[in-house]
Amino acid sequence: MKRLKKARIGSRGTIVIPKEIRDECNLREGDILRIFTREGKIILVKDDVWENIHGCAKGLVTADEVERELDEDDIAWERRLRK
Repeated sequence: MKRLKKARIGSRGTIVIPKEIRDECNLREGDILRIFTREGKIILVKDDVWENIHGCAKGLVTADEVERELDEDDIAWERRLRK
């Protein structure tokens, strides 16, 4: 276990996570953290958005449909650039 770090709770309940911990856990501004308690301890877990949505659109469109739409977007973009 690494050296313990301290954090202070601000007047509005804001907690600043020390930079060393943010870097170690790859936390960036705007990341979502899940927060819960267990046996009187506060636990923060980074919410992996991609893991949560993986497979949620399965079966809605085919790979061919996606590729066709991307190709159409590329053509439209090239036309706009030529104007």
